[in-house]
Amino acid sequence: MNKEELENELKPFYDGLLMLSETDSPFEFYYFENTQNLPLNKDTVASLAGKSSGSEIKTEELTYFFRNMTRVYPEDGPERKQQADRFTQLQQKLEALLQDVKVYKADEISITAYILGKTPDGDIAGLRTVVVET
Repeated sequence: MNKEELENELKPFYDGLLMLSETDSPFEFYYFENTQNLPLNKDTVASLAGKSSGSEIKTEELTYFFRNMTRVYPEDGPERKQQADRFTQLQQKLEALLQDVKVYKADEISITAYILGKTPDGDIAGLRTVVVET
């Protein structure tokens, strides 16, 4: 699956969806070509994201990162339930299309979150968003 095909598969799942935190941020498609020989780890993500060597990159499981987005409470209205369902579907689609999907978080307070995995061809791809954690 090439870059355009992958983006077309993912776009309906993240288009118009906002990552809710102290600031609501959209998702952006990310694809790093010619990364087949690179391991998907903190050092590689720091390098690909243009961070200096030694930058602290934290990792999280995708289910943990989306935990508040997918959780529904009995008092939630239909709009919130629909939003939670979209996050669940996005999570499932990312896990279906990419191998070893994890969230890599760079920076502090205003955090760039990279949701990345390996494509079947071995490239690194996924989504990027921003979350604010204070």
